[in-house]
Amino acid sequence: MLTLAYNRPAIPAQERCLQQFIVDNAPVLALNAIAASHGQITYVQLQNLFNHQLAQWWTLPHDNPQPANQYEASYWSLIQTLNGISDYQLMGDRFIQHKVATISCYLLNIGPCPQLTTINRP
Repeated sequence: MLTLAYNRPAIPAQERCLQQFIVDNAPVLALNAIAASHGQITYVQLQNLFNHQLAQWWTLPHDNPQPANQYEASYWSLIQTLNGISDYQLMGDRFIQHKVATISCYLLNIGPCPQLTTINRP
C-alpha cells in the first residue's frame, strides 16, 4: 500500500474563491499599472479598474484580514500604492514608478518577489 509523503491541507471553498479572485485580477491590474506609468492609458482608467476590482472584492465572503500568501500581499500593496497617489506622481516620481514596476513584474511572474511591509486585506 502506498502512503503519501505529504498531504496538503484542504483549502476551504471560501479561501479558494478569494485566491481565484486574486489570480484573475492581479495580472490585469499589473499590466494596466505599467501602462499608466508609461502614459499608455490615463490614470482615470487605472483608477476605474482598481475601484471596479475593489467593488468585486467586497461582494466576496471573507473574514480573515491577513493575505493568504506573498502574491496576494503584493496585489494589495499595489492597490494601496495606486490608491494613495495622483497621476503626476505615477508618471513623474521615480520611486513610485520603481515600486509599481517591481510589484507589477512580480504579479506578472516576470520578476522577483518584492520586499513588502505587512499589509492587510481591505
